[in-house]
Amino acid sequence: MKRLILVSAVLGSVCAMNAMAAQRNETHFIAQNVEGSQLQAGDILVSNGAGKAGLYRSNNLVATLHDTQDLVGQHMNSASPLYITDAEGNMVRGDLSNYAGDLYLSSDAPEVGIYYKKEFIDSKPHPAKPGGGGGSADMTLHGGTVLTSNKTMAIFWGNWTNPGDIITGIDSFFAGWGGSGMAGDSTEYSGTNGQVSANSTYLGHTLDTSAAPSRALTVSGAVTEACTITGNNPDPNGIYFIFTSTGAGHVSYCAWHSWGNCSNGAPVQVAYMPNVTGLAGCDPGSYAGHSQGLAAVANVTSHELSEAITDPRGGGWFDSSNGENGDKCAWAFHGNETLKNGSQWYLQGEWSNRAFDTNSGLPNRSGQNGCLY
Repeated sequence: MKRLILVSAVLGSVCAMNAMAAQRNETHFIAQNVEGSQLQAGDILVSNGAGKAGLYRSNNLVATLHDTQDLVGQHMNSASPLYITDAEGNMVRGDLSNYAGDLYLSSDAPEVGIYYKKEFIDSKPHPAKPGGGGGSADMTLHGGTVLTSNKTMAIFWGNWTNPGDIITGIDSFFAGWGGSGMAGDSTEYSGTNGQVSANSTYLGHTLDTSAAPSRALTVSGAVTEACTITGNNPDPNGIYFIFTSTGAGHVSYCAWHSWGNCSNGAPVQVAYMPNVTGLAGCDPGSYAGHSQGLAAVANVTSHELSEAITDPRGGGWFDSSNGENGDKCAWAFHGNETLKNGSQWYLQGEWSNRAFDTNSGLPNRSGQNGCLY
């Protein structure tokens, strides 16, 4: 892949973007194209340092991009590439001036592009996207399996010498999931292997004290970690949640789940749970008596767990926009939820076709009454 060279420059002839004046240290020429992205030689990125950037081509504003981490400002003296993506982290191709969707800047697009399912922070204000409950109302089965009775394991990777309440809290969360009302919300769904039940067994947590990755995990990286921890013998009904003491290195998502196979062919389901403590886009806004970091990670853990149960390996339940049951009720809350062991959590809802079809559910962010809690 070609390298991107960023050269700091003063932009004298370009107008302010959305009432934002270009400043010297927020303006960059793209001196060399990056293969696969839509950044072209001579393009100019102007950032306001507060979440927005403008892409200028021949002194014309081509598009406004979301730059939630001020990547343009951070890359002033860096040769690292930047990519233009859609809200799902996929590199946008084609004529940007005619692109109708939301555009984002990313430093990790080649990696993000291989993730199959993920929770996107930046989908929160865009209800037409999977993260906000868009697409067709009902989910459908895509010829695959579900987890009829699941098992969960928490893998805490990295430096967890001062975790606060996160490890004990996640232990309590998983221990209380089986038989809870939240677990029961998915029991209407079945796959080629049978019906989802509310049964869930917590296998406990394990610590990997080696250095956690400084960048976001890829699917293959998560699969390798789960296979290593289990000695290439993961439970076929298990979901292995990998909590890293480090963050994802960007703010494209809060968490994701996926699947793969160990080197001996054993199937494994995984979820990547970066440290989202203090990350505004992953903050549920209410904590049910827990620390902010625990409340944030527990909320997205509930989301990914429900999705992994109903769509463990890509052939399960999702709608025409690839929205799974967690996606369709993302960031829609209805007070604290009590799990089977009495622990309380502030959790977003999960989608129910039945509740939507009978108008008996609560609304998601698109106003569709299909969310259960």
